[in-house]
Amino acid sequence: MKRILILDDNLTICLMLKSWLVKQHYQADTAISVQEAQQKVKNEAYDLILSDIRMPEADGFSFLSWIKKFDSDILVIMMTGYADIETAVESMKLGAVDYIAKPIEAEVLYKKIDDALKYQENQKITEQFRDSLIRPGGEIYTRVFDKLSEVVHDDSHLLVIGDKGTGKTSVAHYIYSRSRIDSGPFVTFDLDSQVLNRNGERRDYEELFLQALDKAKGGLLLVKNLQKTGINFQTLLLKALSSQKKDDNFVQIIITTGEKKEQLTSVLLPKLVDSLLRSYIELPTLRGNEEAILFYAEHFLGVANRQLDRKVKNIAPEVLEAFFKHSWEENIKELKNLIFKACLLTEGNTVPETILPVLFKNLAGEGTESVQPQKQVIEGLKKENYEKEKIIEALGIAKGNKTVAASILNIDRKTLYNKIKLYNVELN
Repeated sequence: MKRILILDDNLTICLMLKSWLVKQHYQADTAISVQEAQQKVKNEAYDLILSDIRMPEADGFSFLSWIKKFDSDILVIMMTGYADIETAVESMKLGAVDYIAKPIEAEVLYKKIDDALKYQENQKITEQFRDSLIRPGGEIYTRVFDKLSEVVHDDSHLLVIGDKGTGKTSVAHYIYSRSRIDSGPFVTFDLDSQVLNRNGERRDYEELFLQALDKAKGGLLLVKNLQKTGINFQTLLLKALSSQKKDDNFVQIIITTGEKKEQLTSVLLPKLVDSLLRSYIELPTLRGNEEAILFYAEHFLGVANRQLDRKVKNIAPEVLEAFFKHSWEENIKELKNLIFKACLLTEGNTVPETILPVLFKNLAGEGTESVQPQKQVIEGLKKENYEKEKIIEALGIAKGNKTVAASILNIDRKTLYNKIKLYNVELN
């Protein structure tokens, strides 16, 4: 359920809009001052804000500017009188996604909110698919991309085997972006997530899979975490892989697993294993692959510069050497997060050796000469003090921007907001 904040100094308007939005199944809160709105934004993870432009103590422009710095993922629609349309258009140049004129019509409001949320979702998908899979040098990557070209050309199914963070989902994005860019939908079905119905009861994977398959008609269905499945589901999957016709409703199925190829025979039906192993790839890990580590580090440095508006050109040899020695338990995903953090910590144009104490930790214990990098992706956030420390550290690095801080911590925005409230983290 999307959460919306309404900011208007007229309480009657706030309550009217809230009643409309609640009927449309949104969660809606109100604020009658910029100060009250800022406090609520600090406490809750809003998806969209409806903000008046003209208010007594501060205008909507200053609030919009504050929002873009505080949490750049929050959408803002400006509300204005007909006489201020030019001003409203100007607000879009400052980051508002749209504007709506008063008196507000309910149907117009619903459409603008719906369009804004869909636009944001499409932007996220586009961002995911842009450079979804980049190609380092080396024979192993050549084999992987040769197989992917074959799958794209033949519109065939594919099993993707790989450790955490090696790019299994990116493979599906890569295939979709090349073979079905203007065709059917991209649908994800994750076997590792527990899906509940309205009564809080767990739903059958078989029922949900059939729904996902139907939704993906003419497009691509990504089935994640194949190892988390039972015989009934495997039977359905085998039927979907073998019985589809290549027509307008054909669904290309990409299946991912963290299990090794040899282990699949012990967790899957023999017929399903035979079918899957006719078309599969195994993604390499980064561990010990200096050529790939250097390639991805330079690539993500460029991405970080663009997204964070930085101008870091190089990585010090000492930092690269530490990268080469690291175990990279979360592979490409971990390296990307590390590069983004390094870029945020760097003041000049070169990632310096001096930031290593912040990035890295001695995991080998006393008496060991080698220093290995600290795992940057914060999983689970287990202990209260540790969680709070890391949240404060991430917010400091991100200069208070919640979107960037959540990315550094590798958690979603709503989880970050909940943790901030739980530990009473003070926000400047």
